[in-house]
Amino acid sequence: MSSTPRRRTVLATGVVAATVVALDGCTSDDSREDRKDRPQQGADLVLTGGRVHTLDDKDSVHQALAVSGGRIAYVGTDHGVRRHIGKRTEVVELRGRMVMPGLHDGHLHPMSGGQGLLGCDLEYAPLTVKQFQDRIRAYLKETADDEKASPDTWVQVEHWYAQAMRPAGTKVTKAVLDALDTRRPIIVKSTDGHTVLVNSRALEIAGITAKTKDPSNGAIARDAKGEPTGVLEDGASDLVEGRIPKPTAEDNLRIARTALAALAEQGVTTFMDAMASEEAIRAFATLAERGELTARGHFAPLVNVGDKDPIGAVTALRERYDGGDAKPAPTIAVRNTKLFLDGVLQYPAQTAGLLQPYLECDHGACRPGEKTGAQYWKQDQLDDIVGKLTKAGFDPHIHAIGDRSVRLALNAFAKVREGGDRTSRLTVAHAELVDPADIKRFGRLDVVAAMGFHWAKPAPDSVESVRPYLGSSRWSRYEPEGDIFASGGRISLGSDWPVDPLDEWTAIKTAITRTAEPGSPYAKEGPMTPHQRLSRAAALRAVTVNGAYQLRQEKLTGSLRAGMFADLIVLDREVTEVPEEEIAGAKVLLTMVGGRIVHGGTDLK
Repeated sequence: MSSTPRRRTVLATGVVAATVVALDGCTSDDSREDRKDRPQQGADLVLTGGRVHTLDDKDSVHQALAVSGGRIAYVGTDHGVRRHIGKRTEVVELRGRMVMPGLHDGHLHPMSGGQGLLGCDLEYAPLTVKQFQDRIRAYLKETADDEKASPDTWVQVEHWYAQAMRPAGTKVTKAVLDALDTRRPIIVKSTDGHTVLVNSRALEIAGITAKTKDPSNGAIARDAKGEPTGVLEDGASDLVEGRIPKPTAEDNLRIARTALAALAEQGVTTFMDAMASEEAIRAFATLAERGELTARGHFAPLVNVGDKDPIGAVTALRERYDGGDAKPAPTIAVRNTKLFLDGVLQYPAQTAGLLQPYLECDHGACRPGEKTGAQYWKQDQLDDIVGKLTKAGFDPHIHAIGDRSVRLALNAFAKVREGGDRTSRLTVAHAELVDPADIKRFGRLDVVAAMGFHWAKPAPDSVESVRPYLGSSRWSRYEPEGDIFASGGRISLGSDWPVDPLDEWTAIKTAITRTAEPGSPYAKEGPMTPHQRLSRAAALRAVTVNGAYQLRQEKLTGSLRAGMFADLIVLDREVTEVPEEEIAGAKVLLTMVGGRIVHGGTDLK
């Protein structure tokens, strides 16, 4: 091996050098550069000549960074970093490239996401009924050998954008699937994560008939005669999904690896599985044991109403799989739990719990209705389980979309704080509609709002499926990132992948602009509720510092400071300066977790 430092150079395009703010203590460190005690071994990696956004308390920007032993050894000037260059140090000349902490996604479903990338994928596309059928028909043709081997092999269709069926307002039933030339059971999963469509064969296998009662946490859609239509809402989908053969352990490893590769490409270095099964936890734990884990994984097992000994169940999972104290090499943590309070705002499901009824609309004319959505937990039940979970050392993560459900969650969290617990990391996921009286409670109670930034734009699932049914006052509070932030609340990113595409940079752009993608038919709407925008600085802190806080990692990840884990990314553009719409096109050139490169490389082409 050469005794001179290894060096890589990347030419920046359209990047202007910024004034660099010196790190506290850098002057004295720099002055020692030529001392005889300069390290001979040096750092493992030095990045120099860039724009290192630390996301510290001052949002400082520096030139250089050194990595040693999986941690950040230095952040400061190009001059100061020289003393960290030894004989075996790899030196990367960034030439103005942007470096920032790795992204933290505080609410997603990696196994479903990975499965979707491997199976029949509708890719979130707006489709006519014929296009919908043609996509599935093509998959059936590709997998004809599977059907010959086993006629009842399930067809699992992912990423169906139900609200975007064309023409607008199109609803589908089992008849659309029954028309396909197959006897295989078919399940089509909507991107909202709360609705599935199945064919008659799937209903038959699941034993769902007109006499089947709705489960307590969901609904079976029925026609005028009471017969199931094939549409299953929320917990009703479990009646079918429970009949699908589970993937093998080897299948799960393949799915987990696929998900991790997709996350690394996006620059995600920490994530939380927001409804983790034991099979999912086991798969990622196995990869961690093998040294194949490429992101820090947090897992939140589901706690349902009526579960027997839920504390014992989640404690057993923690004892079995939790990796203990965090280390530079990524491990997994089982210290969160997931609870569902309601469903979704979108018409026709409208299962999100509201304080006031949804409006009923007919040919553009809307009037007060009677439907107020679901409430899966009563307040006293929720208070009890949240109290028990926090006392057992778990951080509750509550799905609450409607304003009534958000209030119930905040009420339960207030009980925790009133009991003297100021350390639990309490999170409301989604919080798509929040009553004005509850906005400031996020900050007062130190409750994180894990928001799905993709939803904060004009789209079929907002302007068509939600806006008419809320009315102007409530609509102005839809996706209230701006209100929560302005009132002192802490916002993190919860992409909800695969409910939404795994496209973190478009999500970040959307939180900043509240606009649809250029070229979309909804772009003409302009920004949706523009007063709810986040600044670039606030959006970047949401996906780094605040995500780290949600998951108890803020002393280890989320910002770039000496001593913290070397979880960082290098981008192809300066996202704090390019036109806002160009943030969506950002490409991650390098993703590093604990000093190990898990995506891209140091040549940064």
